[in-house]
Amino acid sequence: MDPFTRFFKKLWILIHRDKFNRELAEEMAFHREQAEKEFESDGISSEAARYASRRQFGNETQLKERSHEVIGFGFESVVQDIRYAVRQLWGSPAFTVVIVLTLALSIGANSAIFSVIHGVLLKSLPYPEPDRIARIFLRTSSYPKFPLNPFDFRDLRTRNKSFDSLAAITRSDVQLSGSGEPVRLNAFRVTAGYFHVLGLQPALGREFDEKAEIPGNETQVILSDRIWRTQFGAVPDIVGRKITLNTQPFAVVGVMPPGTEHPGNEYHSLAYGDSVDVWWPFSFEGDPSKRGSHYLDGIGRLKNGVTPEQAQAEMNSLMAQLAREHPGDAGCQILVIPLYREIVGASQRMLMVLLGAVGMVLLIACANAANLLLARAATRQREIAVRLALGAPRSRLIRQLLTESLLISSLGGGLGLAMAMGGVKILVSLLPANFPRAHEIHVSAPVFAFTLLVSVATGILFGLAPALQASRSDPRQGLHEGGRTSTGSGRQRRLRNVLVVSEVGLACVLLIGAGLMLRSLVNLLRLDPGFRQEHVLTANLSLPEAKYKTDKAAGRFYDELVTDLSSLPGVQSAGAGSDLPWTGYDENAGGFTIEGKRPPPHEELHARYHMATPDYFRALGIPLVRGRFFTQGDNLDAPMMLIINQAMAERYWPHEDAVGKRITYSDTPKEKDWMTVVGIVGDVKDQPNSPGAEPAFWWSSLQQPNPNMSLVVRANTDPQLLVDAVRKEVKRLDPALAVADLKLLDQIVDTSVATPRFAFVLVGLFAGLAILLAVIGTYGVISYSVSQRSSEFGLRMALGAQRWDVLRLVLTQAVKLVLAGTALGVILALALARLLRSLIYDVSPSDPLTFTAVGFMVIIVAMLACYIPAQRATETDPMIALRAE
Repeated sequence: MDPFTRFFKKLWILIHRDKFNRELAEEMAFHREQAEKEFESDGISSEAARYASRRQFGNETQLKERSHEVIGFGFESVVQDIRYAVRQLWGSPAFTVVIVLTLALSIGANSAIFSVIHGVLLKSLPYPEPDRIARIFLRTSSYPKFPLNPFDFRDLRTRNKSFDSLAAITRSDVQLSGSGEPVRLNAFRVTAGYFHVLGLQPALGREFDEKAEIPGNETQVILSDRIWRTQFGAVPDIVGRKITLNTQPFAVVGVMPPGTEHPGNEYHSLAYGDSVDVWWPFSFEGDPSKRGSHYLDGIGRLKNGVTPEQAQAEMNSLMAQLAREHPGDAGCQILVIPLYREIVGASQRMLMVLLGAVGMVLLIACANAANLLLARAATRQREIAVRLALGAPRSRLIRQLLTESLLISSLGGGLGLAMAMGGVKILVSLLPANFPRAHEIHVSAPVFAFTLLVSVATGILFGLAPALQASRSDPRQGLHEGGRTSTGSGRQRRLRNVLVVSEVGLACVLLIGAGLMLRSLVNLLRLDPGFRQEHVLTANLSLPEAKYKTDKAAGRFYDELVTDLSSLPGVQSAGAGSDLPWTGYDENAGGFTIEGKRPPPHEELHARYHMATPDYFRALGIPLVRGRFFTQGDNLDAPMMLIINQAMAERYWPHEDAVGKRITYSDTPKEKDWMTVVGIVGDVKDQPNSPGAEPAFWWSSLQQPNPNMSLVVRANTDPQLLVDAVRKEVKRLDPALAVADLKLLDQIVDTSVATPRFAFVLVGLFAGLAILLAVIGTYGVISYSVSQRSSEFGLRMALGAQRWDVLRLVLTQAVKLVLAGTALGVILALALARLLRSLIYDVSPSDPLTFTAVGFMVIIVAMLACYIPAQRATETDPMIALRAE
């Protein structure tokens, strides 16, 4: 019979299944009758002939199944297995609910974490051929990564042969005014070809050309789609219009399409994916021979076939040429980093740790489910023995039991996916504010596929061992034991014990990881930040250079503003500075000379530099160690004064009093070029988890004004009550000035510890779920063992054993399992703890206190859970137990 005819024959049988079954039964009855008649013709009685014909014919049910498998499509038996599995689960609702919920929690957690990993690590960046885009930085022996100098960038762009296009950006926020309240916009100055590097084109208008880089031509702007719609009503003729930015007219030359993603930047950073409102041209101003300023973030699109390593090698050879032409570039090397790695590199380790943690939870859930199925298989020994005795193949029995486990895992997977859809929203809300690609995280088709794969793999993983164990059982033993209770075979008991040990061990690993992260978080929260964060309101201002043309005008504005703010009711002190603590500020000034000291060979003296008004330190609560704060007399008419931190004093004037010492940036200094240290303040680290504070100094804002400053207002009560008053004071001095980023200093501090808090919360949550599952698993095994050994305990007590003897017997079994699991967990944790090194602060990955505390906690919790079934064993009635035997 050809395949085509065979297919339609099987299809006909499937459609007319009842008729086929009747004909098959009739044919089998006919053959039995014929065999019966043959036996009767040999002189055998009718009853003996009937039994003989049945023995010769064989297992009728098995023959029918084989006929269906040969003649039918073969899935009829699978449907039968599914129906039988449904009946089995429906008949044991408590068992079904417990095992499905266990799996749903673990599968849902895995799906939720995979949603984050897919959105952040696996999903392609939203640019054409993103693998060709790379970020370009400089590095030296002292600084591992820092921005480019504008003129170095221009030379590299002209001379390189590795990049199709090369561009640079620097953050330069602007103020939109002209109608309504002034608004501060996130803005970047970009060189020509920036959007070409990203593979993007404006939806309206055009990109900047190289003519825009000429000083005087920078008053043109490209709008984001959001700003075009919210501020300008999405008018179609926006291109060519003039808008007011920083009190100057700018011509709109383009509008970017929706979804234009910011690739991130290092200098005055804005994270990847954060909103950029406008872009305006970067112009090359200044002396090309002076290359000490570094504030451009380079980005380029590699030519086809060129690797980042090849591009870096070529750029370094060009940098060596520039160093020969410009001695200030000596020692600088180029760093080319793929854009993907630059965006996700910092979060990749944490996400992998979270995936490992949630994977351990899934393994614990699988061990729990396998233990439940093993216990269930032990109670079904008679059923399995009968099926084997009736001729059921062991392969069919394994398939039936695996069908049950796959059905359970499918139900768990479906419920887990529903949990994941809600859990992902909660997870995204908990992410740190600067977490990369957070907006890309959602339950998508790959997450559905992952959940399906995990569900199937889980069903096979926890169902295979019980199925194999059950199929190996001896039918004679099962039939002989009848309805008597049994703890299963020795192999089953050993397998259950191994699973419990594994559960406790994995839970111990997660708890140790959570303990290390908790200690790290506590260390961060207990850390003396070097300032007082309570009752402080902050805000950012940017003075337009077109309006505040001189340093004196900018200095006078901030001096008058903080004076007025200080006089407001409820204000304790007010100041302004070039930056706020823990906001990522890392401006370095190198190349200064200390009076009377010669710097070591090939070493440049450097320090963080800041500007501050006289009351800035008081408003922030940064303590004065020696000397004095700035005063109103430290102005443009007075000699230059500095306040330094302790780190700078200890590095450059060890064992000396730095107050009164002088530094200069001039190679041939005159008296007016010297800057005198008038005060030393306490250290404030760049970030709470930084190894230590960097050397830093502050200029008086009256002597070195900065148009971009952060306000700091310390209140006597709730600082939120001062928000309107601060806005009113700024508007009184300059109605066209926007007040941006009004927030409490508490919020800035909270954001700084958001990443370690997020990691701890998730790992702690998974660890809590893991120990709960492990305790349930341990309790289940001991409880099942007690229930199956009730006759033994009754007999022991009938023979004179005391309740304490039975309690000790059960608890000894539990102690062995828990101690073995704890030891396994400690060993695994010691091997894996090094992976947490970059995620913890001021605590060793092998911290003995954490390991000891977690070990004792696991033992105590597990033993408390085991005490309940052990106590129940002591209450066994000997008479009832003996009567059952």
